[in-house]
Amino acid sequence: MHTFKILVTTDGSNLSDKAVEVAAQLAEQFAGVLVGVTVVSSSQTPEEMAVAQERLDHISAVAKEHSVACEVVSEVSDSVAAGILRAASRADAYCVVMASRGLGTLGALLLGSETQQVLSEADRPVLVVR
Repeated sequence: MHTFKILVTTDGSNLSDKAVEVAAQLAEQFAGVLVGVTVVSSSQTPEEMAVAQERLDHISAVAKEHSVACEVVSEVSDSVAAGILRAASRADAYCVVMASRGLGTLGALLLGSETQQVLSEADRPVLVVR
């Protein structure tokens, strides 16, 4: 039997926290596994790595609140979209859940460019949370 995996990505923004909640609800409803991902650059400082771990810990905590199994990973990539797509493929996720916009790797506000790129290149369903 194939495990129903839902990949959710977070950058720590309020909107991505909402995406984590939606993904956890879906995993709960379909008895699936939540796969939490945050993309980090190869030049991350120890402080930035600690922030990334906090994001992943948040996903794990939300999964626990919904009583769903959870896996988390820091995906190293200098392209956020490429990192998300690679993680989804490696996890064999059924779908990707992500915010419509969020924070870039340096904290700059992206106007949906990463989301647009994931939508245009994904080989699986993408649920965009607003």
